[in-house]
Amino acid sequence: MKLLNHTTKYFALLLIVLISVWAVIFYFAMIDEVYDSLDDGLENQKDLIIDAVKIDPSLLQDTEFGVNNYTIKRVDAVSHDINKDSYRDTLMYMQNEDEFEPIRMLESTFVQDDTHYKIKLITSMVEEDDQIENLFTYLVGLYLALVLSIVVLNNLVLKKVWKPFYSLIDKLKGFRIEKDEPIQQEPTDIDEFNLLNQSVEKLTKKSRDSYIAQKEFIENAAHELQTPLAIAMNKLELLLEKNELTGHQTQEIGGVLDNLTRLTRLNKSLLLLSKIDNRQYLEEEDIDFNALIEKVAADFLDFATHKNMQVNVISNAKIRYTMN
Repeated sequence: MKLLNHTTKYFALLLIVLISVWAVIFYFAMIDEVYDSLDDGLENQKDLIIDAVKIDPSLLQDTEFGVNNYTIKRVDAVSHDINKDSYRDTLMYMQNEDEFEPIRMLESTFVQDDTHYKIKLITSMVEEDDQIENLFTYLVGLYLALVLSIVVLNNLVLKKVWKPFYSLIDKLKGFRIEKDEPIQQEPTDIDEFNLLNQSVEKLTKKSRDSYIAQKEFIENAAHELQTPLAIAMNKLELLLEKNELTGHQTQEIGGVLDNLTRLTRLNKSLLLLSKIDNRQYLEEEDIDFNALIEKVAADFLDFATHKNMQVNVISNAKIRYTMN
């Protein structure tokens, strides 16, 4: 997974948590504000109706909810407190909806002409499940919009910010320790990237210096060993030719010669690797592998005939390669 996508994933997970917490807080705050607004409206309407009753006592006859959204009923003075408001949520059957709908109700008591009356006022409310559904829809839309904004931000803005980092990665991919070519740094004003560039530069320089020192040591060691090994083998071979040694001594010297022979082959291999590493085999030619295989098969034809074997070379395609 790319770094930008990795960042987007964590941002998306963090947004889910933040939006969920914010949604719960916002929902209860919204409900509280709705109740405050409804209660203030009911209280204001109650005061207007009580003032209207003083002017038009016929309003005291509205004892049932009908066209008006209030009722006034005569009550016992002992069991009710004057001007004490009580709010509650309840359900009321609505004919136009043909179902019960949630309402907010205010109950209060007032005195008119030494008579106590109880007034009830109602106002409709938005159903709670509708509120939750609408809130959830808006939150999902907000979440998708934020995630889309983050993706766009990553691809347009952060991608440009991270350009020096990706440039350094590409140059590290093409870095070859055997070439004396330092990594060209991407100019940037970001301190962390500058620190990274400096660290990479020091690391590659140290690796290149160690590589050169090791290569020189192998070359020098191989060349220095070549002459002493040849001299030692020649002296041992001359010693064997004198026929002045016992059988046991001859075997011991033969074992030493075998070890020196293996050491010589190892030394030649080191020299060969050194030449290959230094690209001293620059002469390249176009080799026809079909012709080469036929030549090798012809060289072994006598051996195959002696063993009563037959060698057949079948070529289905031409193979040519430029190499040394």
